[in-house]
Amino acid sequence: MPGGAAGSEERSVRRRPAPARVVAAAVIVGAIVILVFQNSQKVTLRFWFITGHVRLIWVIVVSAVVGGAFGLLLSGRGRRRRRRRRAGSD
Repeated sequence: MPGGAAGSEERSVRRRPAPARVVAAAVIVGAIVILVFQNSQKVTLRFWFITGHVRLIWVIVVSAVVGGAFGLLLSGRGRRRRRRRRAGSD
């Protein structure tokens, strides 16, 4: 079956990471490592009535995680609304 062989070759090509993605991932990892080393000093953090001394990198990491969580929550919420509208209109 010539069609089946071509399909399996096409699938195997898709599984290999693109060189651009590998380079982009290496750049991102490098940037994160540099960020950690340059922001390891302690800072005073004031949040409402709480004051503490933490390393700046932890402030950055927690902020990124909280921001990502909010982004996921908001994007998932929008998708559900669109699905309900489509299901209701059919």
